[in-house]
Amino acid sequence: MDLGIAGKVALVTGGSQGIGLGCAHRFAAEGCKVVIAARTQANIDLAVAEVGHGCTGISADCTTKDGIGRAVQACVDAFGAAPDIAIFNVDSGPKGAFLDVDDETFAAANNNNVMAFRWLVQAVFPHMQARGWGRILTIGTNSVKQPHRKLPRAAQNTYRVGALALSKTLSAELGPFGITVNTLGTGAIATPQFRQVFTKIAESEGRTYEELVAGRVAEWPVRRMGTPEDMASAAAFLCSDLAGYITGQVLVIDGGNLEALQ
Repeated sequence: MDLGIAGKVALVTGGSQGIGLGCAHRFAAEGCKVVIAARTQANIDLAVAEVGHGCTGISADCTTKDGIGRAVQACVDAFGAAPDIAIFNVDSGPKGAFLDVDDETFAAANNNNVMAFRWLVQAVFPHMQARGWGRILTIGTNSVKQPHRKLPRAAQNTYRVGALALSKTLSAELGPFGITVNTLGTGAIATPQFRQVFTKIAESEGRTYEELVAGRVAEWPVRRMGTPEDMASAAAFLCSDLAGYITGQVLVIDGGNLEALQ
């Protein structure tokens, strides 16, 4: 199936590992000119070599306005144009329960989830407006539908929803320019970060990571962990020509885990 995005410039923030790397692979395979932005140069170098297809990368902290500016400029430097496709995929900030965290933790979550998203859209909008075509996609979480209870994520539960509200608002403002804005709600995806978090949980319960995952998966409609490729396939579709009439939406990729109707 031709997604109609061959030749488009795709910026993938947080693209050196996990879901971001899966997206970089998929967009490159679709013929996009891919720029990976992440913080650790060694990981970027490995990812760029793994993805191939002329992919390039830049070390930039995309939770900062300066870092986002440098990432967008890297697209211009490498391919002569700012991104046609922008994947917003950054760390959600320090974790913790409401009674355990301070104001700085909440401020960091606001910065990483809402403000950084604002900065990215500001940076890519002029190019997308000029071309009359653009795709902006946030890699979010299924907690925008059902806040985490088993994980201490008070600030993330709050500001992930804030990012979703901004995405919905932007979809109305940017739609007339041919730009769509959507969100992927991440479920349990087998990434290094997921394994790290849930290994600690398993150890606290006197179990192995494999035992913990097996118990969780047995309760889901689709009885397996999700993969970065699952997320990347959905991302590629939402950023394609085929999805030009889909905007302001959140698509949850979690194997049917959430029980909410909407």
